Amino acid sequence: MTVSAPQDRTAHPAGLFATPFAWLKQLCVRLFVRSVLGQAGAALLLVEAIFLAERFPMIFRDVISHHASLFDGSLIVLLTSPQILDFALPLAMVVAVYRTVLQMRENRELLVLSACGLAPGTFILPPAFLAVVAMVLSLTASGIINPLALYAQRAVLFDAAYQNLTTATGQSQFIFMGNRVAFVPQESLQARASNAPMTRQHLFIYEPLDSTHFRVVQSDSVRTSGSEPENLLGVTVAHMTSHIFSDTPDPQDNPAGQSTAQPPPPATTGTEDDRTTFYADTADKIIPLNDILPFPPRGEPETELTLPELLLPAHPQALPQMNASNPVLLVRLMGERLSRGLLCLLAPLVALAAVSQTTQRNRSIALPASCMGLLAFNVGTESLIRAMAPVGLVAELLLLLCLTATLAGLLLAALRLGISRLLLPQLLRA
Repeated sequence: MTVSAPQDRTAHPAGLFATPFAWLKQLCVRLFVRSVLGQAGAALLLVEAIFLAERFPMIFRDVISHHASLFDGSLIVLLTSPQILDFALPLAMVVAVYRTVLQMRENRELLVLSACGLAPGTFILPPAFLAVVAMVLSLTASGIINPLALYAQRAVLFDAAYQNLTTATGQSQFIFMGNRVAFVPQESLQARASNAPMTRQHLFIYEPLDSTHFRVVQSDSVRTSGSEPENLLGVTVAHMTSHIFSDTPDPQDNPAGQSTAQPPPPATTGTEDDRTTFYADTADKIIPLNDILPFPPRGEPETELTLPELLLPAHPQALPQMNASNPVLLVRLMGERLSRGLLCLLAPLVALAAVSQTTQRNRSIALPASCMGLLAFNVGTESLIRAMAPVGLVAELLLLLCLTATLAGLLLAALRLGISRLLLPQLLRA
């Protein structure tokens, strides 16, 4: 058995201080990451609150028009929140990194780490790691979560409108079905106490036929039943009367007073004022649900397509024809999503550059100016994306990467020139 000689730590000063320096570095990294995550979360919540407050009137309008419940409305608000994540993440990163690094600089923590032998370039590694994580979150939010949330919103509103259409509510209401409008008066207590939950009383329907004629249908009772797999809606009416009116009657062209929009059937009794009347004790009709409540498949609105479906569509035949015939729109959509993700890579560099330029004179405008600069770069990038979308996806991606690399290089050069202002405290203290 061989016994190794004990190491003489006094003979190697680097070995003596390596462990304390590594411990100090790990401690500062943990404190930095914890502070950035906390402040970024607070900034995200603030941006989400402002966005949802701005969107609330539109959400309230959709909820009321589709007769959704309070639970459905809350679900719509929750599904709306991912729309702003890809835009809010770069701003949250700028705010969080700026405030954390500025506090560390003024507390002389960066100066101590530099005096312990930590290379200045090492200060960029923790923000760079957080930037990569933020980019992945941004692409996940804009490329997967938000498209699925948009489709879920439509599904919730459609289900609310379908339940309102096939279930008696006991309240007077208007129902808009394409270009048709139905009015359902408030039901009596006897009707609501009956065992017909899908029966409506005294229905009134207005339906335009062409530019000069419209139909008015009145019915004493209506029963509806749905068949979701076949997307059909069965309607049974009792004591129905249908009138066809003309908006522009012309006695010279129509001296008999008959409607020119539709010839009267044999069971029709003609009356005055250019109208045709049809009466039936009972009538059954099967109506396609899309004629009343259209519900396009997922992906027909291009914003509902996920990023993998845009980049590598596994089943091109499954995509709607409108998207297949408009590739420029899809390329632009991919470019906008990718540009927001690349902004997350630039956000920590922008924050560090702003810290290096922050002094007692400009401390109140350094952070707003950095956020405005990042937003200005985003606006300019989106304009270039719209211009480059007809060229193709490859050219658009090369443009985005070149712009991001150029700006990142300029920011790194500025940080290298102003490394002393990044490490030394610049704000005067009492």
